[in-house]
Amino acid sequence: MKKITLLALLLVSTLSFAQLKKVEVAKSEQIGKAQQFGAPLEAEITKSGNIYTIRFRDSQFKTINEYREFSFEDVENTFNDLYAIVEDGLKTIPEEPVMLELPNNFVWLRFDKFLGAPVMNISFSTSKSKDSIIFISNTIAKKHVEKLFGKK
Repeated sequence: MKKITLLALLLVSTLSFAQLKKVEVAKSEQIGKAQQFGAPLEAEITKSGNIYTIRFRDSQFKTINEYREFSFEDVENTFNDLYAIVEDGLKTIPEEPVMLELPNNFVWLRFDKFLGAPVMNISFSTSKSKDSIIFISNTIAKKHVEKLFGKK
């Protein structure tokens, strides 16, 4: 009886370990980040395979470093097209935010001038309405935008 119980216990424990599978996680490569010296990270862009992720600090919290992110697939050079839109916005400073549609989100790029220098804010929502914006980044200066996109 003891042998049967021991055999059953070994069989059950072997089957329970057989359910575990090791999952390979793709390493993400950091493209760039926007961060002032000694300050918390404002934004960063990482690439994992063909997926780019933009992660930024939510500006609605002043003392808590809470980050939001959205991702998109680099189909037909989407990442470079996004940088071209940002670069053009920093040059022309459009009055209305530039709205971009992603598969699951809507992203707005707001351009302005601060102390004579061009700056940008990123905001996004799951709805198309500008009134439903959920998350907004802190202001990112032009030189930090270039670092964020890995251009300098």
